[in-house]
Amino acid sequence: MVTRDEAALVLSALDWRDEVRVLSPGRIRVAAVDRLGGITPEMIDWWFSRMDEPTYFRFHPVDHQAFAWVRGKEPGRHVGATHLTHHCYGGHPPLLPTEISFIPPDELLDTAAFADYGVGAAICAVVHRLDQADQPYPEEAGRFVHLAFRRGYGTELRSCWWLAVTPDTDLDAATNRRLRHVHEEFAYLTAFLPGLYASEAEGPGGSASPGGRPPGTPHDRRLGGDTASPRPASPADGPGGPG
Repeated sequence: MVTRDEAALVLSALDWRDEVRVLSPGRIRVAAVDRLGGITPEMIDWWFSRMDEPTYFRFHPVDHQAFAWVRGKEPGRHVGATHLTHHCYGGHPPLLPTEISFIPPDELLDTAAFADYGVGAAICAVVHRLDQADQPYPEEAGRFVHLAFRRGYGTELRSCWWLAVTPDTDLDAATNRRLRHVHEEFAYLTAFLPGLYASEAEGPGGSASPGGRPPGTPHDRRLGGDTASPRPASPADGPGGPG
């Protein structure tokens, strides 16, 4: 889905900006950059290990519809863990059920070079779409990385998604609406993460244990209960996870 040389560009590029590029007839790259004032890379790394259902809804109060850690979650860690998300862009259908599995950064990137570039956190993941029973389709929908560069104002967050596409893919959702979604996500996060981090990670007792509902059908806010929502009929219909 993505080569190490392709992933290395996120780290080494002199100029990273919002961009959509067609890599092949069946694959696209979506790049984004967010400048997060008052946020450190350590906060970003902590956040992805800390996420639970209530805070995931705060991450995007409109687009995020459901969340649950489904396997591999350990306190204070996200690498090796998988979470389920139901989301929609702009709060409008279709609902996109997705599974995000976090992988070690060194599977995609030269982590030995992080210090030279000022990278303080790296989030890497594999994305699968889910069927009507919230089971993952075998084909990868994509992979993504978030690289948090230390800056004087806080963090420059470079994001990149490598996505599988077909003739049925909604390209506007996979590109334009995805970019709007991620910028909104990190604007919401910048507003509440410093306070959350100060109260839990730096407060008495250190980092709080991550929460979240136990594995199983997640709470669906759109329907107001623990009820499965309508799903796309095919993995080709959706643009993959938000990240």
